Amino acid sequence: MSNNRYRRRPKVRYDRIIGVAAIFIVLIIILVSCCKSCGKDNDKEGGTTSSIVPTENKNSKKDNDSEIKDDKNGDSSSDNTQTDLSYSTISAMPNEIGKGDQILVNSDHAYEFPISEESGEIVPIYEYMTNSYQAKDYEISLSKNTILALNNLMDAFYNETGSTELMVVSGYRTKEAQNEDFESGSSEIKGGYSEYHTGMSFSLSIWGDSPYYYENSGIYSWIAENCAKYGFITRYPEDKKSKTGVEGKQYQFRYVGIPHAVYMYENNLCLEEYIDTVKNYTADGEHIKVSSDSKKYEIYYVPQNPSANTEISVPSDKSYTISGNNVDGFIVTVEL
Repeated sequence: MSNNRYRRRPKVRYDRIIGVAAIFIVLIIILVSCCKSCGKDNDKEGGTTSSIVPTENKNSKKDNDSEIKDDKNGDSSSDNTQTDLSYSTISAMPNEIGKGDQILVNSDHAYEFPISEESGEIVPIYEYMTNSYQAKDYEISLSKNTILALNNLMDAFYNETGSTELMVVSGYRTKEAQNEDFESGSSEIKGGYSEYHTGMSFSLSIWGDSPYYYENSGIYSWIAENCAKYGFITRYPEDKKSKTGVEGKQYQFRYVGIPHAVYMYENNLCLEEYIDTVKNYTADGEHIKVSSDSKKYEIYYVPQNPSANTEISVPSDKSYTISGNNVDGFIVTVEL
């Protein structure tokens, strides 16, 4: 009889197999954890590459989304109680002083043109406009953000009056185009110093009416009385020539952002006066406080470092935006 019948079969060591499998599982868990950690670090680093951008706190956005938004009445708060904010610091480069919604452009402060129109998000109005108003032609352009805010204003005006007769007749202009108007005598402002360069300033007319340009009268007075709630100001008020250096123009408007426009309207300030006023409010001092559309804002100023990047104190746990003033510092807007 063959001895193969009695040969011992090799014993399967299940304990060793389980041990090896456990080691592989541990290695996989460690590898996944490392990848997640690296991803978080990269996200954190990428979020600080540009300072002149809006930032958002997830919790505050969730709270804001749940608010009732049917109240369009702007109301600057008189509460002087200092909000308890925790701060971190970001750095703004010198050229960023000429970027943002609150920049001042006038005969003393030239506009710093971006490298291309695309970098300034200048687009034709007709690509985004609603049916509540008109544009003079297909060439009239503004910044995209300005057009979207203008849509909200004009839709509200239409809902209030039923009129679609308001027309945008002037918008973004190149330096060359502005110089042509200056040299022909049709404009008192030479190229490089015009509000139209920003893509946030425009002129309105009344279609089929006389005079041609918008006037603050009749049903159209609604625009002047309510545009601040949508982020717009009358750029050259009739009684502010000593400050703006320009004759009053009821028809020229400028986008500056809701809380800033509301504060200027309620305090009868032109843009030049507002830029000076904000300088009295600093990160570690009292802030300007504004309430509008069920939202609350705080605004303060950070002076520019003339010799290096400017270190700007910003809230660690609130949504905020930063704008240069194109003069000597930065304006921080916090949404509470």
